[in-house]
Amino acid sequence: MRPIISDELADAIHEKIIIDLCIHAMEARIVKAESDQNSELMGYFENKLKKLLSMRKNINSYLKNENTKIHEVVICDDMFVEYPYYIKTKEGGIKEGISRYWKAALKLHMKRKLEEL
Repeated sequence: MRPIISDELADAIHEKIIIDLCIHAMEARIVKAESDQNSELMGYFENKLKKLLSMRKNINSYLKNENTKIHEVVICDDMFVEYPYYIKTKEGGIKEGISRYWKAALKLHMKRKLEEL
């Protein structure tokens, strides 16, 4: 369920979720490359991780300026996950919403994000 918010803010929420998942995946790949002692692959993953961290910093500052907070993931079942969020309005109220994702679609979004880096 999405509250009435701008498309730009909705896209920023989506990007933040995808970037956080990509960062987690890159960190796991770096650990695996370290255990395999593959320094070339580890350097490649660290380079992508630096780009992702820079992107996350920009998204976080934008969301903070918009008074938006994204909560931890809620696992609905084996196929779907939800990311609840809220936005503090200027009038003093709160708009709550949920971004619901199919797990396979999240993997596809992550794959595309990592390919464009």
